[in-house]
Amino acid sequence: MSEENNDNQSPKNLINIITFNVRATKTIGDNGLIPWINIANANEEILNLIDKDEIVISENEITIVIDYPLTNPASLSLISETGFSREKLLIEIRTKYIEIFEEEEKAIAINDGKGKYGIWGHSLYDLDLVSLDVYKTDLGKIEITLDIDS
Repeated sequence: MSEENNDNQSPKNLINIITFNVRATKTIGDNGLIPWINIANANEEILNLIDKDEIVISENEITIVIDYPLTNPASLSLISETGFSREKLLIEIRTKYIEIFEEEEKAIAINDGKGKYGIWGHSLYDLDLVSLDVYKTDLGKIEITLDIDS
């Protein structure tokens, strides 16, 4: 990899993995726990999110990178005086995904089928958030990537 490709990236270290478990309304395997939360249905599923109020990131400023199912990733910068709970992170991620999908739909209609993000192969309803990988860069910044299943 050439140095040119690395200029805009800071090395980062994985410091935490945040999981999302939802208590099933109908008992299925794994003691009635679902180890993901659907992005499109998050407003309903958040009611059964386990440990939703737990502060899982104590830092006050974070960047979330959304890269699936996008050809061109998007990022979201968030600031909070009290840190970030699972619920707060989920709400922000869901809101950003909705914005991305709506913006893409409008752009495709205007630009002959080409959108800003290059969403491929999935609708919002296909996307399940399994976990967040929390990294600290060498510059001390917190970056989060999403583990999305579809």
